[in-house]
Amino acid sequence: MAEEIVKELDLDKKVTVKNIADWTVGFNRITEMGEVKFAPNGSQRLTRNEIIAQHQNDNKLFNGFDGNGSHATLYIDDVDTRREIGFESEDGKIKQKVFSDDLIKKLFEYKTMSTFEEKFKDAIKTRSEAFAAIKAIKRLRLNDFDKIRFVEEYTGFRM
Repeated sequence: MAEEIVKELDLDKKVTVKNIADWTVGFNRITEMGEVKFAPNGSQRLTRNEIIAQHQNDNKLFNGFDGNGSHATLYIDDVDTRREIGFESEDGKIKQKVFSDDLIKKLFEYKTMSTFEEKFKDAIKTRSEAFAAIKAIKRLRLNDFDKIRFVEEYTGFRM
């Protein structure tokens, strides 16, 4: 009979956390004294222990809309930590919904406006995602008048 070896997660290891918002966000630490502030679109390295504590204390910056990291403002750039707190699964069935330039590119590839609008509304839910989408469209030099008009109306931000 083969024994399954479970790899222990090093909770003291620091991992990168990225802020998708175009403004400063922050929170008070739980595992030690002080606070953490993220510059607009900035990143910091935090211990896995602090990230897990923030998740368990329902910090919406990490947990997003549903407590599973969907539409979160802070993205944990470490797959082992995301799996530990349940944002993703090893088999790929659970995947965190998070903003990225690749997401915007993929959305703009949809051929019909109705599909684009439906998928965009599903992918972009928060103010930070909306503003990040506008910046990404500019940065990626996407050029589809009707889709850009829809994005402006939906987000309330102008190009």
